[in-house]
Amino acid sequence: MDNNNKNKIQRSSKLIKGFMALVLIMQVVHVYQTGVFDFGALSGACGVLSLLRGILLSPQLLISPLRDFFTAKVGLSKDSYKYFVLAFILILVSAL
Repeated sequence: MDNNNKNKIQRSSKLIKGFMALVLIMQVVHVYQTGVFDFGALSGACGVLSLLRGILLSPQLLISPLRDFFTAKVGLSKDSYKYFVLAFILILVSAL
């Protein structure tokens, strides 16, 4: 992997971590403003966090163009699949 790809991965991972922090801050503000601990919203937030974590665990996703995601060029780690399934379940639970 060349230096340019490493820089792209580092920038993308910092951006994703920033989104993760934003999701946490928004959840804390929501609980503070309403005074209600909503488990559905918490489930959705955890689902989004696990989706972002799954993306972070496969750095090839961060440098590949979108059209290559559905081809054999981009491989996902086994842990990414686990996080994606967890995210799907948590987001589904939050929608109910």
